[in-house]
Amino acid sequence: MEQHHFTKLLSPTDTSHRLTIPVASLGDFEFSTGQHAINIEATDTTEQQWTFKLSIRRNNNPNPRPVFTGQWIRFVKEKGLRAGDRIVFSGQQTEGDGVQYRIRAERKIFNYWVNVE
Repeated sequence: MEQHHFTKLLSPTDTSHRLTIPVASLGDFEFSTGQHAINIEATDTTEQQWTFKLSIRRNNNPNPRPVFTGQWIRFVKEKGLRAGDRIVFSGQQTEGDGVQYRIRAERKIFNYWVNVE
């Protein structure tokens, strides 16, 4: 069963530099002790694979400020995303210990959210 991790309206910074993800969603990702960055493989609605680097501030900072970098800006450019669009990020447990992540970009058109392919 697919588990929703977060939905985020994109800000200008999200579309030009990095995607800041909600701190409440950080528990959905597994960091080893002392680790501050991991690679996340996510598949979009066209079955294209993307690698995002999820990183947090070091040294147990009380405000971890998790962000996606890596292929994030390439994803934004290929999808033509802009501030006000949104991202829906989810995951599904696979056989063994893995999680298959899914990312969906959406744009609001006439009060309906539609996929951005």
